[in-house]
Amino acid sequence: MSVSKFLSISEISEITSFTPHTLRYYEKMGILSKPERIHGKDRKYSEKEVRHLKGIKTLKEIGMSLDDIREFFLEGCILDKVQSGENFKPPLNKRIRILETHLGNLDQKKKDLEAMIRLTKAKLKEYETLLGTE
Repeated sequence: MSVSKFLSISEISEITSFTPHTLRYYEKMGILSKPERIHGKDRKYSEKEVRHLKGIKTLKEIGMSLDDIREFFLEGCILDKVQSGENFKPPLNKRIRILETHLGNLDQKKKDLEAMIRLTKAKLKEYETLLGTE
């Protein structure tokens, strides 16, 4: 998908499925940088923000917290650093650590869910056994 040079908040909302309210909230939280403004009023977004919002959407889909997402993108765009010749390894290593921590949390949640499933099945079997003894 190719986007025009600048997009309004309603256009970027339509492309990314984030509501204008959410976009403004992400700006306020520091997850999304404040975009340029046309005549000091209307926000104008570029393709860079579209890419950034797609990254945010992916992290939200894997269940990452907004605080972790903010930390994840704190150093800016890795691709920009690579293209400019800037050292991208420290922020990339930081992102790897954040993802590894998140994966560890997901693994723990999976274990917790598996334990709850076992307990529920045991309780269900207990009740089914009681029904069979009438």
